[in-house]
Amino acid sequence: MPTSPLASAATALQCDDVTEAPWAKLVPEDQWEILITGIDAIERAGINVLLGGALALATYTGHWRNTKDVDVLVHEGDRGRARDELQKAGFDDYYERQAYDRSWIFRGFKDGVIFDIISGLPNHRVEIDDQWFRRAHCITLHGRRFFVAPAEELVRMKLYVMQRERCDWVDVLNVLACTVGTLDWTWLIQRMGRDLALLQSVLALFNWMSAGRAREIPSWVRHRFALPEVEAEDLAAMEERRSRLLDSRPWFAPHQPSDQPLQL
Repeated sequence: MPTSPLASAATALQCDDVTEAPWAKLVPEDQWEILITGIDAIERAGINVLLGGALALATYTGHWRNTKDVDVLVHEGDRGRARDELQKAGFDDYYERQAYDRSWIFRGFKDGVIFDIISGLPNHRVEIDDQWFRRAHCITLHGRRFFVAPAEELVRMKLYVMQRERCDWVDVLNVLACTVGTLDWTWLIQRMGRDLALLQSVLALFNWMSAGRAREIPSWVRHRFALPEVEAEDLAAMEERRSRLLDSRPWFAPHQPSDQPLQL
């Protein structure tokens, strides 16, 4: 059976987390079945897979958001083979229903669910390389262990998605709020490269909205990006008010019940 060029990188990871993620029970059964069918087909060919999209977001925030599709990430060099395996497993190409840019994604479709195989971004500034797998997070869902895109790479990827019909900065703010004390800031800054100003911009927004949480950003990072100390008698109340200024609908994960799907 053919093996992925990243097989050694992925299998070297230790997946010791056996704690069941409580939000897994919120994933609709049809999406779960399609996820397993697709991942099984791809992994049988020796291709390493990372969970992305709503599954990765829930991994770091503890909140499930139903996007009605599933996203997995593969190495840029594996997308073609992964696509072939998915089609052998009975997935149709969603291109026949709606055209899309095939240079970075394959959209499979089966039983009413979209299964996206992603190897980068349409701007080709971010590609899924070896480091994503070497730094992957491990999670247990319904008794099965999966590798998940690293939080730092999830932030980096989503910083570039800012369109009229979709902006992923909401996801970035949610991930930052829930991982600010554990992120590898050195790594994230290094990976941003010449686009570091994007990270600086979202950190300025995060510092304004969630000043209390932002105090967990290391002092050297705060100094580098000139993040001011925000003073208030009640920082939690300030966060509540300012998050609602951005969108009055329930979007900020730390303020929402974890036993119900996020609405946005």
